[in-house]
Amino acid sequence: MMPVLVADWRADCIAALADLLLAPGGTDLRRCLVVFPHRRPARHLMHHLATRADVPKPLFLPEMTAVDQWLPALARELDPEPLRTAGLLDRVGLLREAVAALPRPGPLRDLAGAPERFFPWGRHLAGLMEELLRHGANPQDLHHLQGEVDDTAAALLERLRAIHDAYLRALAARGWTTPGLDAARVARRADELPALLAGRRVLLVGFHAPTGTEMAVLRALAEAGTAQLVWHSDPALAGNPGRVHWACREHARWLADWGARAELLGPARQGEPPVVRFHEGFDLHSQLDALRTMLAGAEAADTAVVLPDTGALMPVLHHLPAKDVNISMGYPLARSSLLRLVETVLRLQETSPGPGRYAWRDVVALVRHPYVKMLEPRPGLPLRGLLREMERAVRAGGTVFAPLAWEPDPRTLPEGTLPPEADPGEALALLREALGACLTAFETPGTLEDLGLALLGLARALVPEGGEQTWHRFPVDAECLYRLTATVVPALTDSHVSRDPAGRQTLFSILRQMLAAERVPFEAEPLTGLQVLGMLESRLLRFSRVFVLDATEDKLPGPPAHDPLLPDPLRGLLGLPDARQRAQVAAYNFHRLVAGAREVHLLYHTGTSGSGPLGGRSVRSRFVEQLLWEEEKRQGRIIRGDDGGPLETLALPVRPLPRPAPGVAKTGPILARLNTLLATRALSASLLDDYLSCPLRFFHKRLTPLREPDTVSEDGDHRELGVLVHAALRDFLAPLRQRRVDLAALDPAPLLDDFGARLEAAPFFAQMAYDLRLGLQTVGRERLRRFLASSPQTTIILLEHPVEAPLAVDGLGLRLHGILDRVDRRQDGDVVLDYKTGTLAPPPLSLWRNQALWERVEAWEPGRDPGLLTDLAAALHSLQLPLYGWLYWKDTGTLPADAAWVELRDSGDEKPLFGNAVPAEERETALTELTPLAVRLLVRHMREDERFEAAPGPHCQWCPFGFSCPLPAKSGNRR
Repeated sequence: MMPVLVADWRADCIAALADLLLAPGGTDLRRCLVVFPHRRPARHLMHHLATRADVPKPLFLPEMTAVDQWLPALARELDPEPLRTAGLLDRVGLLREAVAALPRPGPLRDLAGAPERFFPWGRHLAGLMEELLRHGANPQDLHHLQGEVDDTAAALLERLRAIHDAYLRALAARGWTTPGLDAARVARRADELPALLAGRRVLLVGFHAPTGTEMAVLRALAEAGTAQLVWHSDPALAGNPGRVHWACREHARWLADWGARAELLGPARQGEPPVVRFHEGFDLHSQLDALRTMLAGAEAADTAVVLPDTGALMPVLHHLPAKDVNISMGYPLARSSLLRLVETVLRLQETSPGPGRYAWRDVVALVRHPYVKMLEPRPGLPLRGLLREMERAVRAGGTVFAPLAWEPDPRTLPEGTLPPEADPGEALALLREALGACLTAFETPGTLEDLGLALLGLARALVPEGGEQTWHRFPVDAECLYRLTATVVPALTDSHVSRDPAGRQTLFSILRQMLAAERVPFEAEPLTGLQVLGMLESRLLRFSRVFVLDATEDKLPGPPAHDPLLPDPLRGLLGLPDARQRAQVAAYNFHRLVAGAREVHLLYHTGTSGSGPLGGRSVRSRFVEQLLWEEEKRQGRIIRGDDGGPLETLALPVRPLPRPAPGVAKTGPILARLNTLLATRALSASLLDDYLSCPLRFFHKRLTPLREPDTVSEDGDHRELGVLVHAALRDFLAPLRQRRVDLAALDPAPLLDDFGARLEAAPFFAQMAYDLRLGLQTVGRERLRRFLASSPQTTIILLEHPVEAPLAVDGLGLRLHGILDRVDRRQDGDVVLDYKTGTLAPPPLSLWRNQALWERVEAWEPGRDPGLLTDLAAALHSLQLPLYGWLYWKDTGTLPADAAWVELRDSGDEKPLFGNAVPAEERETALTELTPLAVRLLVRHMREDERFEAAPGPHCQWCPFGFSCPLPAKSGNRR
């Protein structure tokens, strides 16, 4: 056996490997075969040879491959009979057949008979079979696991040997293979490999913890002298294996088991150890801020950002100052925008009440998705404008919408919806075609093949012919889309079970699980700029500056993978590596990366991780803890984050948020618009109440084109309900005008039936859920019945009566108007009534006797008494009912004896504005003097105060303009 060559892990393994390849002389390396543990080092070796000045060009490169590509290639050479590689769904299908064919299947019979139940278990079972084959482990039945694992898992593990044997027989019968089976076949015939590779120079580079089959192949080639092993490890292996770094003990054990010796490849690297700095933050944001600061202005070459958690790729990319970034890692497809689109498409079908009809919220989610919004089915014809109009139609409609039946009138489309030269009919047809790929194709898939073809149609709609250029601006999204079409779609359409009938929910469940397990590999070219890598992708590579992000214990090495079939404590029973062995591999990768660098920055956070009962406080990785402990031993002191040493506590600067000036200044154009409003429109009580409650909301609502966004009222439209109730009461009471009537003695049935009929015909009622509709019918009828039962004997003289009167304010002639719901003539005089279906907050009787407040109202001048409006709003609540009393007096010449709210929300009782406790003189003063005084204050305040100020209060929770409010929603702010 040739000695194992050890490249000093403090040096560049790729450079040492190049020297080894070129050592015999010449530039013809075609007879050389270099096998790596993964694909990335081959690209770096090619780059090194191409840029090395002392290597003559042209150069015949060696054959370079990764071990997961090499073993299947060897299997094909050993056995030329072509075998089809079974995909995941193929393997799951065979395992289901194997489980169903078991003698005395017991509880597994029902599992095999239900595809939707079997697939999750089948996926784990297929993964276990692959692991057993790769490690050359002989499966054995595991008994008596009830209570330790799920009952289904226990039943499968009890029959593991029989399932495994049946599975292998089924693969052989169909002429199929798997990557694990290829590796097992090569390992069984490892003694034939030296003859197969005779005449070639074979280098096996960078292996640390190979699988059982890989170990058998490596040993057979090494013992025959056919292959040379090259490790990137602690140079102590070549001189004093007993003092080797603990992370490299696997290599030392390997030498002992084989009885081999190690030699150093090239001289050992001399010099100072790497400078290691520790950066402790509270969360990922603090780490990213520190990373951006350290990378700003620095040379990006020979620098790597290493991510133990590949899910952090997107936030890292957004914080990198360098534009020239090379990504080499696998990114979870589950975190991509593409998966969110697919999930929206599936949810549209799951919540659909019938073909072509979909829940409005899901339709809005579809048309607002970024991929859909950038649809351009032919160059120069974007569909964004049509989608915007469709969203408006959705929000103005009911709870269910039919996108493919939407027929907008081209003449009413707003300007700019389509390009000027576009044909609206053609654009609408193209929109329907694109939406059909998102909707119709997913309505009735009967097989996995149907589902795969639907996904392919969706991808083609996103990238129409000639539309590839758009996706060049979004390389990550384009790679995810390619992965979907190149991996997921073929797996669905070309498997053993692709044409087996299945229910839609089963198909969607299988697709979701496949997408959740998919990773998008990035192998960017060329090798320039800043390198962003996963921890596994950094193997065999060396960088002068290394930044390891999120180096916490839950990421490095991380917890054992959750496996409901074979939990980590049971893996050793089958001869499979467990969490301890995986932690050893992670330690080797980490310490090898650190050893080769000149400058290392380890960033981690100690804030909370997760939420709920499983959440906890993050702690730095055990590997980081060891490096910090070694530095403390070297310095002979405890290192703290504030002592100027290698540990830095990251603190984001905490500054108070800049508080914008509350409100909007009343500029010339704004005042002009306000004066136009006051001069040309009759002022309603609701307009005045808007200003009383919040001047800033008044500004947005009355003086700007801003409007509340249309939305479907699934919980009911309170405003429309109020209009409906008012109309029902008006029509019911209209025949009773001008005569004495006892309302409590009337039969309520006609009123209740009319209310119910109006409710059934109301558009907002159809948008409500069934239980809410039933509740509203029942409660509404009961409250109207209570209203009649609690009404006194009276004479109704007016219903829905419009009133209007002039009012002069500082020389400006205003018109005030309102509509009185009802006016009754009673024993003490006329009473103005206002129906209230919402909440009611009558002012206290003390308001009309609060002489100090009314003196302030009368004496107000701009710049004085800034809290007056707040105090008046808190006392008065609403000007509506007092104003209606004043308007009735001005309109008819008759001063009402009282005014009252009719509380339809509850008992139907009348809540008087004054009541018997207020003398007639005070009522007259309140209606004829104080009410117009309050109106004059509001109008003067509108025109003369410097700003429209915000007035936070309970109304803020339903204010549609809260996005522009500079103040927190709490009461008590002075204005």
